[in-house]
Amino acid sequence: MPYQRSVQAVVIDEAHCILEWGDDFRKDYSSMLCAIALTATASKTDVSGIKESLNLRNPLEVIGNPSRPNIHNKKGFRKGEDKDFFEQLLQPIACDLKAKTVNYLITIMYLPLRWCGFAFKFFERHLGSEQYYPSNAQPLPENRLFAQYHAPQTSAMKDQILKELSSAVSKVRVVFATVAMGMGVGIQSIQTVIHAEPPRTVGEYFQETGRASHDGKVAHAVPYYNNLDISKNREGMSDNIHNFCPLEDGCLRKFLLSCLDGKVPDTKGTSHLCCSYCESVCKCPDCMA
Repeated sequence: MPYQRSVQAVVIDEAHCILEWGDDFRKDYSSMLCAIALTATASKTDVSGIKESLNLRNPLEVIGNPSRPNIHNKKGFRKGEDKDFFEQLLQPIACDLKAKTVNYLITIMYLPLRWCGFAFKFFERHLGSEQYYPSNAQPLPENRLFAQYHAPQTSAMKDQILKELSSAVSKVRVVFATVAMGMGVGIQSIQTVIHAEPPRTVGEYFQETGRASHDGKVAHAVPYYNNLDISKNREGMSDNIHNFCPLEDGCLRKFLLSCLDGKVPDTKGTSHLCCSYCESVCKCPDCMA
């Protein structure tokens, strides 16, 4: 076919998935003669693994720093029973959303599938008829201020949510999502990413928090955890996340970037905008006032 003779290269985006999903993922990749592999989250070890999987010999490597200086990092310890924790986490968000409606900054909350429905019902009860915008709007999903996004939903429902979030006047302001709300999402104005429990690897964490603030404004990333969440017995739990969550005596951004063989730029900006640790030791005029 003419178009086959015109192919110059095969581009593989999110190439880290080759490592995460094992040898059975896209078996044809290993037989390709020419490829361009792209990913935002790969350490030097990962790069070597990707090159080996794709049979790339002495490829040109273009490597940038994965630092996202406009994302402020902090952590929270998840105390008590899960139900109590989720109610305490959801209550202030629901109150703010009810008060601010479409002026509430877009927030993505990643949580296990079993809690997506709980969070959605909690918001339904709390907001009642005010869950729709404007106040006289019909009670239809496209008019609701919050949504849930997970694998069991139909493609049409998920496409509607992404379309709404990508619009300049999105009504959806809070999304309860599993990792099904995944790669390739280029929404401009997400300002907060909350993990109700931590991802298993720093790569996953960077991918999911990296969906925040594509518009360049200051955003916030907050993972919550308890000791069970970061237990080494948890399937797929990495040493990096196991060590990151309880970290109290160092820059969170520096730790995360070190896991990807990146570094904090010398011009990272005001310390208190970096992470909760840097904020606690910041001595700029605003913090010393």
